[in-house]
Amino acid sequence: MRCSYIRLLVNDYEACFHFYADILRLPVLWGDEASRYAEFDVESGTRLAINQREVMAEALETDTADPELPHQDRLAVVFQVEDVDTTAAKLVADGARQVRAPYDWTAWGVRAAHFRDPDGYLLEINHPLIPIEIPSPPPIP
Repeated sequence: MRCSYIRLLVNDYEACFHFYADILRLPVLWGDEASRYAEFDVESGTRLAINQREVMAEALETDTADPELPHQDRLAVVFQVEDVDTTAAKLVADGARQVRAPYDWTAWGVRAAHFRDPDGYLLEINHPLIPIEIPSPPPIP
């Protein structure tokens, strides 16, 4: 399992996009100020992503709940795995609390399953529906 993304689930997507792109000056790998999802290069094998909070709430069907309640997610840690179904079944067998069974998220380009850690943080395991190459981080001098 490889941590591929830290995804911040944000309320003000446009302001956050400008913060990471213009103030922190992180190179934008995908998305723009209107896309509701963007990825930034943080010079490692893990990417930083921002996602309009409601998009994840809709995907997990928590969008009808009060957004101020603790069960509305603010962060998702994303792990890329070789086989989502096998990994999800093992995690469930080992006692992980599954939020959403494996599903093809064609709009996202991944097969994914969602879990919660013991403190309630959202975890996603996924694998690209179409294989992609993620460049290795540059060597540390």
